[in-house]
Amino acid sequence: MTTLIRGGTVVTTNGARRADIRLDGPLISDIGDLNPHPEEQIIDAHDCLVLPGGIDTHTHLDLECGPDLTTIDDFISGSRAALAGGTTTVIDFATQFHGETLHDGLRHWQDKAAGASCDYAFHLAMTEWRPEFADHMADMVAAGVTSFKLYMAYRGSMMVEDDDIRHALKASAALGTTIGFHCENGRLIDALVTEELNAGHHTPYYHRATRPPELEREAINRLGVIAAPLNALHYVVHLSSGTSLPEILAARARGAQMVAETCPQYLVLDGSAYGGPDDEDLRRRAYVMSPPLRTSQDRDDLWDGLARGDIQFVGTDHCSFTLDGQKSAATDFAHTPNGAPGLETRLPLLYTYGVATGRLTLERFVAVTATNAARYFGMYPRKGVIAVGSDADIVVYDPRGQRTLRHDDLHDATDHTPYEGLTVQGHVCHVFRRGDHVVTDGTPTVHGGGQYIPRGLPDPTVR
Repeated sequence: MTTLIRGGTVVTTNGARRADIRLDGPLISDIGDLNPHPEEQIIDAHDCLVLPGGIDTHTHLDLECGPDLTTIDDFISGSRAALAGGTTTVIDFATQFHGETLHDGLRHWQDKAAGASCDYAFHLAMTEWRPEFADHMADMVAAGVTSFKLYMAYRGSMMVEDDDIRHALKASAALGTTIGFHCENGRLIDALVTEELNAGHHTPYYHRATRPPELEREAINRLGVIAAPLNALHYVVHLSSGTSLPEILAARARGAQMVAETCPQYLVLDGSAYGGPDDEDLRRRAYVMSPPLRTSQDRDDLWDGLARGDIQFVGTDHCSFTLDGQKSAATDFAHTPNGAPGLETRLPLLYTYGVATGRLTLERFVAVTATNAARYFGMYPRKGVIAVGSDADIVVYDPRGQRTLRHDDLHDATDHTPYEGLTVQGHVCHVFRRGDHVVTDGTPTVHGGGQYIPRGLPDPTVR
């Protein structure tokens, strides 16, 4: 049976217009002024926006962060939260742990993803660099993994040195793939953390104090210097400070093929969430994430960069831990699990604080939540666009009315949202994943059915 989505405003990066969309099996079969077929399912989208299914470029589902610590959302709970929020595809970080091969990391995450309800792809995060990884990366490309990740922080567990970065970028450039980088100066962070702990400082306030924006800027500058001569594609993950944007532009001017991702938390929240130096309120630990929240000026600068095209996509860095249990067990800021949930709230937050305020056009909203990710990460035009022949990944978003975000109304497995109490404009009504009606009136109606999406090479022209 086909489905007809009638009367909505269909949004692409090229414009918005009233049109009907017919879904036939897993694909979009027709767009225009369409008449219903007999016995066709009809979705009334009048007064609503019809958007391509969201693509979250940055999730950590079922990630082991230590011997007794794993993110609380696995692919089952996380993917249902994604669908409820209008995200039909996630790109998760399959991780190669010390001593493993890249093949081990990919196999491990393929097993984890069984039972996912949204579609999924993988970046391959490397916690070290070994010469044989150059050959392993070619095997990953053959398996549909065309993006990797390296960390410039977390010394002793994931941080790599500058010569490793050069070796990895050379190998990636030879393959035409891309590498995402966590850009913070890990050595200086460790020194600052040690100083604060030795001074008896342990509250979440000092998480922010020990990861100042200068350390993000320095790492981005260093990355650009390393990458520019290599003609290697690379991107900055979870950009947090507006003062880092000039470093990205300067790197591009030097010839570095650098693009950037930011996250809703850096666009909506700010460092006041940490309270003062003596504030031990457990709720402050909800905001222990890396990089930390910055200032309201940084927030404004990131919005401007997103609108101008200096920042290409918005992922969530969904890395969820329970506040009462996992985060509360820590003795100080340095041992509090880093990360926050956000999969389900990305589209409403970006619409409310971006489109509804006039910071983003509808076309740019679609670009940074779906189309740019599909292009840069090798899924376009299958994903990220409403076009005949593309996957029928569709979101019907009703922009009318307001609601207050409450964790009790969300679908993830944790016990809080960092956006508790914020007002959002509109809501996700219906979601289709490859033609299947998976969310009705904002409620996920499926368990499982997500597919692995092998990817092609990046499109470096994305802006």
